[in-house]
Amino acid sequence: MRDARLTLPTVDDVRLASKRLAPYIVRTPLLRLNLRDSPNKIYLKLENLQSIGAFKARPMGNIVLTAEKNALRNGVYTASSGNAGLGLAWIAHQLGIGATVYAPDSGPAAKLEPARDLGACVRLVSNDQWWTIIENNGHPTDSGYYADAVRSLSAMAGNGTIGLEIVEQLPEVDTVIIPFGGGGIACGIASVFDVLKPDTRIVVAESEAAAPLSAAFREGRPVRVTVRPSFISGAGAPTVLKEMWPLIRHVVDSTVVVPVSDVAEAIRLMFLRNRVVAEGAGAIPVAAALGGNAGSGTTVCVVTGGNIDQRSFCNILNRQPL
Repeated sequence: MRDARLTLPTVDDVRLASKRLAPYIVRTPLLRLNLRDSPNKIYLKLENLQSIGAFKARPMGNIVLTAEKNALRNGVYTASSGNAGLGLAWIAHQLGIGATVYAPDSGPAAKLEPARDLGACVRLVSNDQWWTIIENNGHPTDSGYYADAVRSLSAMAGNGTIGLEIVEQLPEVDTVIIPFGGGGIACGIASVFDVLKPDTRIVVAESEAAAPLSAAFREGRPVRVTVRPSFISGAGAPTVLKEMWPLIRHVVDSTVVVPVSDVAEAIRLMFLRNRVVAEGAGAIPVAAALGGNAGSGTTVCVVTGGNIDQRSFCNILNRQPL
């Protein structure tokens, strides 16, 4: 049964978000992955081509654009390991609003530095403090407007615009594979397919470094998992947020866990075959599709971002230690 405090966006919510965001975001292309002798057709939904290099421009943009002006008088803030903070910094810069990002001190410079360049105040906190802000829906002493990148209906509707574009670009899609960070993008995209193309399979992919959703499906409830350090940022968390679990289990057909080494190979393959630069989280769906455990037929992998550390990217291309 769904949590009564949080519901999925409707298709109308998503269509309104699409119109609202149109002046600000890129309608990203769908590109077939160049594979030799593959029985499956794998397509890449290139959210790495957003102006900030990641899909988070959609949810963070929709949150701020739907907020009452009075609520924004003290600025906006979020807790983010990277792309959500960058998305908030970007929309705040567009609208002339102050922005603060609470980021874990292990957060990637490739995502935090651009947020600073856009004028955001980036406050580094411990991983535990960062997760506490997320779980508690905000910071107790910050007077700004808290932009929840996962549990906000506006955020999910913004994410749903990706699904709307996929339906329009590739109506014959059989499977959509989405990486898991907090579940907001999966719920947003799935809410569109649930109505417009209910036979399409929604698969959530995780890396072995952090797989809380697979653990939740296995146990029948959210449980805490160990998050192992890796080059992959923007995907994986200690647990599935309790408010998101009723929604996610309703719309997700299956989960797949892939090795970190497969994610690195997916990044390498996308660059060599299609000249696509993807970050770790954005490559997880491709690793899942190539592994053969995410279904067959015409598959769309949501490449959620391309904000990868330059050194890591070069090491991956040269198959050097990360």
